[in-house]
Amino acid sequence: MGERGYGFHGKVLEIDLTRGDARALPLDPGLVDLYLGGRGLATRLFYDAVDPGCDPLGPDNVVVIAASPLVGTSAPTAGRGHMVFKSPLTGFIGSANSGGTWGAAFKAAGYDALVLKGRAAAPVYLDISPEAVRVESAASLWGLDVHAATDRMTEGAEPGLRPKILAIGPAGENRVRFAAVVNDKNRTYGRSGPGAVWGAKNLKAIRVRGRLKTAIKDKDRFQAGLDQAYHLIKQAPVTKRLMRELGTAGLVELIDLIRMLPHRNFMDCSHREEDLERISGETLAKTLLVRPGACHACPIGCQRHTRVPGGASGAGDEKGEGPEYETTVLMGPVCGVYDLSAITRANYRCNELGLDTISFGGTVACAMELFEAGALTADGDDGLDLRFGNGAALEPLARLTARREGIGNRLAEGSRRLAAFCGRPELSMSVKGLEIPGYDPRASLTQALGYMTSPTGACHLRGGYAVSLAFFGGAKEIPRFSLLQSPIAIRNMQNLGILQDSLGVCRFTGYAFAADPWSRMASGVTGLDFSTARLEEVENRVAVLERLFNIEAGLTPADDWLPARFASTPIVIDGRERVVSEAAMEGMRRDYYRVREWDAAGRPGPALLRALSIKERRP
Repeated sequence: MGERGYGFHGKVLEIDLTRGDARALPLDPGLVDLYLGGRGLATRLFYDAVDPGCDPLGPDNVVVIAASPLVGTSAPTAGRGHMVFKSPLTGFIGSANSGGTWGAAFKAAGYDALVLKGRAAAPVYLDISPEAVRVESAASLWGLDVHAATDRMTEGAEPGLRPKILAIGPAGENRVRFAAVVNDKNRTYGRSGPGAVWGAKNLKAIRVRGRLKTAIKDKDRFQAGLDQAYHLIKQAPVTKRLMRELGTAGLVELIDLIRMLPHRNFMDCSHREEDLERISGETLAKTLLVRPGACHACPIGCQRHTRVPGGASGAGDEKGEGPEYETTVLMGPVCGVYDLSAITRANYRCNELGLDTISFGGTVACAMELFEAGALTADGDDGLDLRFGNGAALEPLARLTARREGIGNRLAEGSRRLAAFCGRPELSMSVKGLEIPGYDPRASLTQALGYMTSPTGACHLRGGYAVSLAFFGGAKEIPRFSLLQSPIAIRNMQNLGILQDSLGVCRFTGYAFAADPWSRMASGVTGLDFSTARLEEVENRVAVLERLFNIEAGLTPADDWLPARFASTPIVIDGRERVVSEAAMEGMRRDYYRVREWDAAGRPGPALLRALSIKERRP
């Protein structure tokens, strides 16, 4: 590590919830050189601390949250934290990332990473500042939604030092397998079910506050990278205009234009133009938008602060944030719903209750197909019509799921377990148990391979955001149905995502630039040599470590596969029927392993481990 005080505070906070004690440990300087920060550092600390065979909802699971050397500086979007844990939804590594302000506030409290172990005997929250770390009773907070708990924990705050809250809602308390952890009331560590892990540990929230700065070693070098980054962000159309004017919902009509927008549990990608207009980013801007917003240190400003007026249903006016693209699509067209107000209200409930909107929407869509197939009933106290297109069911289903009441108790298990329970496992549109996001894999072999090989399951972030490469990539653009280029392309996109997560920055910066500006900024902050070649080593090292954990947790090549629907049911693009055939999946998977320098079973070999300075834990 560079000189203490440059980029890092040099401290890891370890809290044993079983004993109720905390201790500050020195951050191993070698870990910074090898893993940088954020996702990389969190993955290493997690791997060293956890038994891969542990019960994800048991006391032996470990949660690690890490910041990066850029967090706390003026680097664009550098305010994010990264959380790693064993997922209760998939049984493999869980990896979640969030913007907002909590990540920067945690770094300002004087720590580079937080390691959470054990299980509290009763509900607790953590209070972290440079002066003290306390484990406090959360008895009065347990049962509150995220918004109410956040308000309660910020009452009477010192002027100018408002604490930042990271909390779970009832979904996490009730161990919904895709429960989220939420900061700023609406920014979520959403995917893979971290909220359920917190709930199982009886951890309600973490409050942080501090004023410590991130010192910069070489200010001229940092400034050179910073100037380059801001120049490129102001030039790229997506970061210059689209995200600021329309937010992520501006992608709805663009993704439909390339016939990649899924419909009715991924049965097809066919939509009526007038239906899509009702849920587009343009319509959101005209009808619901109050103002745009931004996360910490973000010049892009994609947040949508919205207001839903009361309607004939008797519902009153509501204000909140979103919906984002993924929420709009998964709770919209994937459920056959084109009612923007219904989607937005359901999104508000998910944020308050602490639910990942992607997995929630994908699970509801699965339930709707099961319902229409006669494999699932929603009778008794629920009385809900679960047919596709019923937007009125979304909001009550969110409440039932978070509380595990009625049919919500089945939905809370996620689509894979729900479909298996109903005897139709093929109707879960998931990979490794994680629900597929809002991009149909049949419309891009690169994205298909990204879903297949993502360490966390079907994730457009951890799997590689191939949409930006295939359609908005400029000079980097590749044919989306290329079997030859897809393995290399998705490896590169996954690595860029690892870099962004390890730097604590937003994926949207990738629309403007790749590694060069980050190399200058990271080197300038720390005083270390983080050349682009060194950063590539970090990326490959993290990818290998995530793979090792998953193999130790039981993963096999069979888990790197898509649901059968995508091989058997075609969609039509430019007059041609498109599927992701089993032969294509097998060939791309083989070539991806080869590009990663893994063996035929997808396992990193001894030579690669030595080259990347990774000591394997077990044979």
